[in-house]
Amino acid sequence: MGAIDTILNSMRGQHLNRTRQAPVKTLPVWAIVWRWYCRCIEFNRSRRQLRDLTDHELADIGISREQAMTEADRFPRLRL
Repeated sequence: MGAIDTILNSMRGQHLNRTRQAPVKTLPVWAIVWRWYCRCIEFNRSRRQLRDLTDHELADIGISREQAMTEADRFPRLRL
């Protein structure tokens, strides 16, 4: 097969090296809601842990008490 044939076949959508797309997995609504709920629980747990750090521990990670409180009080904006 020559270069011209390869170009013409690819223009027609008949290229031999075309890859197949993976099938789209759809989840039931309850599974999507459950994942979102679990992420919210994890988000709240991590925020509680951040709020409970001492000033020395906050200094180790390089943030101030005010920054930690601002982040800990942030509303979770988690995507479904």
